[in-house]
Amino acid sequence: MKIMLQNHTFYPAIGGIENYLYYVSTILWKMGHQPIVICEKNDPRLSDCETYNGIKIIRHPQFEIPKRILFKKPKIVSAQLKQFLSEHIEDVDFIISRYPHYCFATCSLNLNTPVFFIPPSVHWRQLKKASSKSPFKARFFNLLWKKSLDNMERESVLRSEKTVVFSKNVAQSLEHYYGLEGYPFYILPPGVDLHKFNKDKDYQLLRELHINPKSRVLLYVGRLSPEKNVEMLIKEFQLLRRNDVHLLIVGYGSDEKRLEKLKATDQGGERILFLGPSTDVEKFYSIADIFICPSKHEPFGQVILEAMAAGLPCIAYKRVWPEYEVASEEIIENGVTGYCVNPYDRNEFRSKLLNLIERPDIGKRMGIAGRKACEIRFTWESHVRRLLDLVNN
Repeated sequence: MKIMLQNHTFYPAIGGIENYLYYVSTILWKMGHQPIVICEKNDPRLSDCETYNGIKIIRHPQFEIPKRILFKKPKIVSAQLKQFLSEHIEDVDFIISRYPHYCFATCSLNLNTPVFFIPPSVHWRQLKKASSKSPFKARFFNLLWKKSLDNMERESVLRSEKTVVFSKNVAQSLEHYYGLEGYPFYILPPGVDLHKFNKDKDYQLLRELHINPKSRVLLYVGRLSPEKNVEMLIKEFQLLRRNDVHLLIVGYGSDEKRLEKLKATDQGGERILFLGPSTDVEKFYSIADIFICPSKHEPFGQVILEAMAAGLPCIAYKRVWPEYEVASEEIIENGVTGYCVNPYDRNEFRSKLLNLIERPDIGKRMGIAGRKACEIRFTWESHVRRLLDLVNN
């Protein structure tokens, strides 16, 4: 089959959705299909069309919107996308759309081709969180576009052949936000690269970070923004008062400077390491002993999968809507591959963390179980096969 995948960014950009498109396209190509990725040409140095690892990439130009009609941007971009897609969609057998503008434009073409919409979460809410520290102008226009963006995503859900989500958490968020209670969302968790996150311990990296190999290493990977709740993690770490435990924070974001100031308020601040973003994050998983995901908002939790694939026990919060909108309980088997704790009970968090710090044997057992769960439930091959089964059905 000729299969089109759509998102506003792809290679060489990196990110969760970009990784998804890459892994799904790679599996499709290995199965004998023809994957085509449609995305924006967000760098003039990129070519309009190229092939990367068997994946054909077609890039559309950035659509320039005159300032006087900038308030109409979502509708204008959708119309321009519709025109561009109509020129490249011939003979396509199946379409996977990860971005509402593309899905809305595609559905407007009234094709006989099945279109699957796979939203990561409620689009405008993600946009609002991402721009919370942006200049006033950006936040103003996001608010101005809200009605159009909401309508675009709601129509994408209703008009696509199927709407696939990674978790019940995302399905419930979409249901509540758009008033779609009872809508038949298809829940299909993604995969994880089992080879990439199966590395031997990097002792050289431990030496570079000045960490004693006998120390216990806690790891957080993700964006540094308010909804990720890293402040709570730093404060709990400071309360440990243990010289044999280090906290590694991998990622960047709007909260970074504030969190670094918080680190400086404690005598044990030298054991909290801010390591910035990384393109080879697997090396940090290899030296960690415990993975912690303290997020308040996590539509799925790919980092939890990565940690489990790396053989780490995980601690995350349970879903307590609306403040804690997470899918950790859909990934972690409580007491088997890690712990899902009550976000309003700090004592529970501390006791579970101390248990894993002081009992490496429990963490090792959980890590083995987590790796096994990934091998059985969370492979990219399984995800793609199930997607194709949905098409055939």
